[in-house]
Amino acid sequence: MVKFKFILFIAIIMLLLPSTAFANAPYITFTINHDGEPILTQSAYLPTGVVDGFNITEKDTGTGEEKSVPLSRPEDLFIDSKDRVYVADTGNARIVVFDQWGNYLQTIGQDTLSKPTGVFVDEEGAVYVADYGHEKVFIFNQDGKVRKEFGKPDSHLFGKNNPFKPTKVIADKRKNLFVVGEGTIHGLIQISQEGEFLGYFGGNKTGFNLTKVLQRTFYTQAQRDQLMKQLPPSATNVAVDSEGLVYTSTVGTRDDSIKKLNVAGKNLLPDLWSYPDIADITVDALGNIYAVDSFRGRVIEYDRDGNILFIFGGTDEGSQRLGLFKSPSGIAVSSDGRLFIVDKQRNNIQILQATEFTTIVHEALFHFADGKYAQSEGPWIDVLRLNSMFDLAHTGLGMSAMKQGEYETALEEFRVAGNKEEYSNAYWEIRRMWLMAHTSKYMIGIVLLIAAVIVMKKLYRKYGFAREAVDGWQRFKQRKLAAQLLHPFRLMRHPVDGYYELEAEGKSSVLSATILLIMLFVVRVFVIYETNFLFADWDVIKVNLFTEFLKVYIPFFAWVISNYLVSSINDGEGKFKDIYKGSVYALSPYILFAGPVAIMSQGLTRLEVVLYDFASASIVLYSVFLLFMMVKEIHGYELGQTVKNIFLTLIGMLIMALLAFILFGLSNQVTDFIYSIFQEVKYRVEN
Repeated sequence: MVKFKFILFIAIIMLLLPSTAFANAPYITFTINHDGEPILTQSAYLPTGVVDGFNITEKDTGTGEEKSVPLSRPEDLFIDSKDRVYVADTGNARIVVFDQWGNYLQTIGQDTLSKPTGVFVDEEGAVYVADYGHEKVFIFNQDGKVRKEFGKPDSHLFGKNNPFKPTKVIADKRKNLFVVGEGTIHGLIQISQEGEFLGYFGGNKTGFNLTKVLQRTFYTQAQRDQLMKQLPPSATNVAVDSEGLVYTSTVGTRDDSIKKLNVAGKNLLPDLWSYPDIADITVDALGNIYAVDSFRGRVIEYDRDGNILFIFGGTDEGSQRLGLFKSPSGIAVSSDGRLFIVDKQRNNIQILQATEFTTIVHEALFHFADGKYAQSEGPWIDVLRLNSMFDLAHTGLGMSAMKQGEYETALEEFRVAGNKEEYSNAYWEIRRMWLMAHTSKYMIGIVLLIAAVIVMKKLYRKYGFAREAVDGWQRFKQRKLAAQLLHPFRLMRHPVDGYYELEAEGKSSVLSATILLIMLFVVRVFVIYETNFLFADWDVIKVNLFTEFLKVYIPFFAWVISNYLVSSINDGEGKFKDIYKGSVYALSPYILFAGPVAIMSQGLTRLEVVLYDFASASIVLYSVFLLFMMVKEIHGYELGQTVKNIFLTLIGMLIMALLAFILFGLSNQVTDFIYSIFQEVKYRVEN
């Protein structure tokens, strides 16, 4: 009883203590590890304030009285070098300027603009506005006067019938404009300061569509002409960083949803993961990329190389809590790292402050991006102290260890981070040092071994040296089971003769085939644990041997059973045990060579991946070839009959898998039904 009271007292004290960062946010924060799995982290950003524009006053043109004009469906915002916040207040046809604390400063373009949907400010303070209503791009001075305006480019290269409906705009260091146009499928529209059309930039590509491929293959030309052309999606937003690299986002696609484009328009982040409804993107001084998803209300932060740092935020279902969004349409970051996110449905701007954890991550990234890996070591250690599963921190520590020549430490850090590229670099250094230290003595050892073999052969031929051992080996090979287990070597060299001997001369038995089948699983386990991390598509820690057992034997026996049933219908000569033995022996290349290839992989880096891929592919292809020869020889088929038999066997395996899936589902339902009846009877008996 005393112990219970003590525990209760401790629990009450813990409830009274200040809550952690997790409790201060109405959302969870997570990152994505190297296996693509979400990993919870400390809160990266916490909501600290909101700007709704209710302190903006304008004079009524009729009465002359001042009235409050809050934000109305704001579409975009931008923060300049002086931390002034420019908001495209679309519903009120104006650009509103605040300071970084949300205090109103000025209004721009209230008598000029129609439907501003994009705003950008260059280093000199010029304000660029994409006006969808007027179908123009305006440039304003800081005092709000119009400096220039650009309409549809007068160029045959632009296209006479192409629309010019600007939605977003940026300018590079040369003051050339990059305009996002609604329905512009060729890419961003480039316009010089003189209004000259410079061409399209960074256009999207159409993705693979199986339906379209089949239509082009089987439809007539007339039918294809009636189909709508598959056009690439238009970019929906644009940003530029301090180095002049252009970023685009595209709604409706996961492939290249966010792109980082160099001067040639090439995407530098082709494998970047993101949500398909990215409304806006921005880049901070470190090169970190921020994106906001309009459908889920999620904010994603990447580092400059496209690694996901944090994902947070969420959809406001009516709670009106800060940190949740109805329809976020724009995002910007201030010089002190605060995020400003505009919500066009809630008509406000939410401000989120970076937590201490995020500040440490950014400090580490600052040194890391600058190549100062040793200086980043301390912050990375602090990050791991707070979250040991933060992959990027392990990569940072690995790079620091590499810089200091501690390659073994770097190797382990890169393994934990799942960073195969840097792991390969560290392993290359370790291998180089090992070769420099041991190559000479191993070369001498190999030469001596070859010489010893040559000498022993001559001694055997001349004086009968070691004749007893040789005779003993020959007697062992003549034993029935030993000969059957060694038959795979004969089968791989001469498949036709090997399968004939397998059946006609008793070169195999159910026992020998079963032993080889057991060895198949043993080899598979060996391959799983001994293949170099660089070439393994699995995580050894997460491997379940029972699952691997099923992966090996269920497909094998499904093949044997299906092939037997198909062959029985199609007059195949092979019996069930013949198919079983022949199928096992067809897997001989894997049984014999998969292990050595796994050992070989331990000495390779990613530069030699072609060697590993070639060896692995050769094993698979030769096993498939032997399976083909097994069907042909065991059943006495011609070539066409063999192809037909294998095709029907595969169809049979698919049918068996479908039936197993259905039966499994039904058995679960029957079990649940029986259990519910049992619970009902039990309840009635007890009551």
